[in-house]
Amino acid sequence: MSHTGMDAAQLKGMVRALKVAICGDFSKADAMFFEWTKDVRAINCIDELQNYIIDHSQTLEVRNIFHTALSLVLYSTHVECVKIGLELLELFGDPQESLKEIIRRIGLYDEFTIFAVWNMQQWENGNDEIFAIAKKVHGWGRIHAVEYLNPNTEEIRQWFLTEGTINEVINAYSALTCWQKSGAEGLLFGNPTSEEYASITMLIDGLMDEGPVPGISEIEDAESVMLRYLKLSSSYTLSTDEYDVILSIRHWADDRDVLSVSATCNQILHSKDCTEAVEAAVKEGKALRLANELEIPFRKDLLKCIRKDFDENFYNCRYLMNCRDYIEPTLQIFREKLPFSEMAGEPEDNIGIGEEYEAYDKLQFILQELAAYPLVGIDFMVAGLRSPITRNRTRALTNLKCWVQEKQLPLALLSPELFELVKDLRAQEVNDSAMALIIPLLNGQTLFTGDGDGSEDRS
Repeated sequence: MSHTGMDAAQLKGMVRALKVAICGDFSKADAMFFEWTKDVRAINCIDELQNYIIDHSQTLEVRNIFHTALSLVLYSTHVECVKIGLELLELFGDPQESLKEIIRRIGLYDEFTIFAVWNMQQWENGNDEIFAIAKKVHGWGRIHAVEYLNPNTEEIRQWFLTEGTINEVINAYSALTCWQKSGAEGLLFGNPTSEEYASITMLIDGLMDEGPVPGISEIEDAESVMLRYLKLSSSYTLSTDEYDVILSIRHWADDRDVLSVSATCNQILHSKDCTEAVEAAVKEGKALRLANELEIPFRKDLLKCIRKDFDENFYNCRYLMNCRDYIEPTLQIFREKLPFSEMAGEPEDNIGIGEEYEAYDKLQFILQELAAYPLVGIDFMVAGLRSPITRNRTRALTNLKCWVQEKQLPLALLSPELFELVKDLRAQEVNDSAMALIIPLLNGQTLFTGDGDGSEDRS
């Protein structure tokens, strides 16, 4: 969504495409906009595009601009051109019902939702239209719609509270917006129902994750808000989901030396109720972060879960691989479940996304746990180096870099077998990042201070 502006050449390309549109050659305009959007994303050029038309409205054939927009929306096979069409339609205000229905339908595709929303803002009852589409999209479309939706009815306010952050991306993107538009803080300092408390918990969970966007740092007097939330916890029966959010609050409080919040979190997390809830959950392979940090025994149960239902639980191997006693039993399960004989192949420049790469996904999870254990899981490293999938090879090579640095032994001495495999791989490797890892390993380097290309390495 960041706006980077256009350079002079890109601006000229936009003007040329618009001039063709003004002349009424709609198919040529589509082709020119397609070429132009190879370098310029529609989302980033909307101001320049619309302002140019507004500034030159006295000399432009507006009717042809409208029909160009309609043609792009209805007939273009290029995603960015459809967006350009929607941006142009926005200039024409509240359209006829038939065009509204087209925009509604196009807006159901997350890629186009924000452009549909911008149009809907110009319509009579536009907020109702945005609410209707927000409820029907579940990815980035919902995130964008939430930003433009106004809480002008109790139904919408309640939706912000209970569903606004539920999306297929990350709930943190909408947590602050939904907190503010739902009136969650007012509810919290009142007498929230158990359902409202659960929804507030979900919002706080998103607020704590400030990786993608600001969250809790934007809440005035966050300490009082968190203390109020924690105080209310004794009024409800908490699930491990709520306890996990309280653990996140404790991390936040510890990082900022908010002692009152940290102490209250610890009191809740070390309660009998929390311990019993976590002990029950780990038998099903759940609440592992809680169990790990609260030092509640769980690894025996997790190992059973992974062995019983590998496909559902394999990704939790990290909780076992950080304990020496469970490394070999975990590796043995992966040996039994992964079809090593079917996974080798010529190197491809392919990161391997999709259902057909599930086995390589599972290999990746175990490979990334081996970096800290030199010469452990050699058979997995061999599988990684022989994998056609780029991320498996680069993960295995990165592990080797860690191994030789920890042991301060060149790869040729540390593992002649793996050295020969890397040497063979060098002749076939097609990915530049992987090759940058191969060269210093073959050159015998044992100390790495750069990013893996060897340019800053010393031996």
